[in-house]
Amino acid sequence: MSGGVVVRNVYHMMAYAFRALDLEGYQGLATESFDGVEDLMAAILTIGIDLQRKRGLERGYVTAREDVAGVRGRIDMRSTARLRASGACRATCEWGELDEDTYKNRVLKTVGGLLASCRHVDVARRKALRASLVALWDVGTLDPRRVEWERLRFHRNNASYRMLMNVCRMVVDSMLLTEHGGKTRLARFSDSQRLHALYEHFVLEWFRAHHPELHASASVVRREEEDGLPDFLPRLVTDVTLRGPSSTLIIDCKCYGKILNTHHGKRIASPKHVNQIFSYVMHEAHLADRPVSGMLLYALAEQDSPMTEAWTDLGHDFRLWTLDLGQDFASIAGTLEEIALLAASGSSEGVSTPSDSSSIP
Repeated sequence: MSGGVVVRNVYHMMAYAFRALDLEGYQGLATESFDGVEDLMAAILTIGIDLQRKRGLERGYVTAREDVAGVRGRIDMRSTARLRASGACRATCEWGELDEDTYKNRVLKTVGGLLASCRHVDVARRKALRASLVALWDVGTLDPRRVEWERLRFHRNNASYRMLMNVCRMVVDSMLLTEHGGKTRLARFSDSQRLHALYEHFVLEWFRAHHPELHASASVVRREEEDGLPDFLPRLVTDVTLRGPSSTLIIDCKCYGKILNTHHGKRIASPKHVNQIFSYVMHEAHLADRPVSGMLLYALAEQDSPMTEAWTDLGHDFRLWTLDLGQDFASIAGTLEEIALLAASGSSEGVSTPSDSSSIP
């Protein structure tokens, strides 16, 4: 996992990214201390399973088939005819029964079981998680390497599962799966694209939650001529686009590797990253009737220093800022507030860190 990220802040990021700010029961995690991300994930699943048990675990219809003395559900005429021919006064019937052995509950039990046996999870949390998993006693398990995440569907009645399923996916994707005695085990939390994706979603959802007037979105930047372009050209999809009253700020979030590298004795930013934000801004500005600026927002790595650099290129403002995920969350929110003020004003003049953090979860 990227250095310098306070474990508790991973919860804050997940709460925003998975839109779980108003979910009852999770808020207490913001003040707890954890030995590692594995500990945090176990705590979330423990609370989540207990909450689902109180609300009622998801149920789905499964087909039951049995030879019965009366009639229940749909009669299988062919099988019933065979029974009658043999002298049995019964009918073969099929009907649907509500059952808790759904795919989501299987995912929950599978990943919960992995964390409950993970040696990097605190012993007390492992014990609490095992106690919670008793509620899923009649639910089957899956091969964690072959979970069909795209199969998961959410609606109003099972929306509370969204956070839990995202946590389960992050655990499976971000923790190393090892084989021991023929069983799959979890090893240490590792650097992965899931943390980078979480960081992107967190920044986007933070602006959506606190600054709806900026219309934050992960938008597609249109090219002037969409028709006739080669299929191999990538789509220009921004991480975050903030549309203020009179200007637009495009933010590209980065949460991996060093910010500055050394090339021929000179420290330089990644040409790939700089060219990427430059392309976004120039394409957006070409079809826009307002000023457009760009920002590279890096999660601060342990080996780098905080940065708030700015430059102008071809008449457009660009910035390279860092967000220190190792500080308390109020300070993280303060940096994001600075960026919001920057997007709203269209200028870096007068930007200051607000002291009000009362809305922080």
